[in-house]
Amino acid sequence: MRLLSVLLVSVALSACVSSGEQQAQPVPPANLGSTQSMPSASPAPTSAPTYTRRVTYRDGRYTLPDGTTVAAEAGGGFTLANREIVRPDGTGGIILPNGARCVSDGNRGYLCP
Repeated sequence: MRLLSVLLVSVALSACVSSGEQQAQPVPPANLGSTQSMPSASPAPTSAPTYTRRVTYRDGRYTLPDGTTVAAEAGGGFTLANREIVRPDGTGGIILPNGARCVSDGNRGYLCP
């Protein structure tokens, strides 16, 4: 009886293994190049920035996310307390001194990452 059980388990396990498995193709080292055309990988999608900070405008002054206020400049943008200038980017947004781009909120204020 025990031999029959072992035989049945062996047959059941052997049925789980496919004899038609594909073998992995060897890949040449990166410094040798490839003689076959490799499918091009599509670039990873870039995620849209998350706008978590808001710069608001009221009565000629911008209120920054930390609560400080600065005067609006006639050509757009403003100057920070540390004398760094935040200029408009030409598309309705601004570029912060750290390179981050803020988009317009539609009411002369900005949404920043």
